[in-house]
Amino acid sequence: MKLSARVYEAFKDDEEKARVLAEVIEELERHILGVATKSDLQVLATKDDLKGLATKDELEITKLALQKEIEQVRLSLQKEIEQVRLSLQKEIEQVKSSLIKWVAGLLVVQTGVVVSIITLLR
Repeated sequence: MKLSARVYEAFKDDEEKARVLAEVIEELERHILGVATKSDLQVLATKDDLKGLATKDELEITKLALQKEIEQVRLSLQKEIEQVRLSLQKEIEQVKSSLIKWVAGLLVVQTGVVVSIITLLR
């Protein structure tokens, strides 16, 4: 039984008041039917939340793509590290040979100085 009919029955001893109240309630019910309820809003919010979530397949595809990208970065870094290592190794060898040349030259000069001092002291 509609609310307007129940109000009409409750106030039927005064026909005019019962009719007016029933019309007011019917008008209110028409307006209320167009208004979203709390549960309507919750359903809409839930649907919007679900739209934003990725599906399991999308997550798996993203995971695989990220793993591939990580592997590419890892390989790239390994190549760069190897190049830097080889470059440093080459520079170390050059410094080593230069140091050997200087030490050998200083030994020759030192030997000459010692021989000269010994010759002068005799």
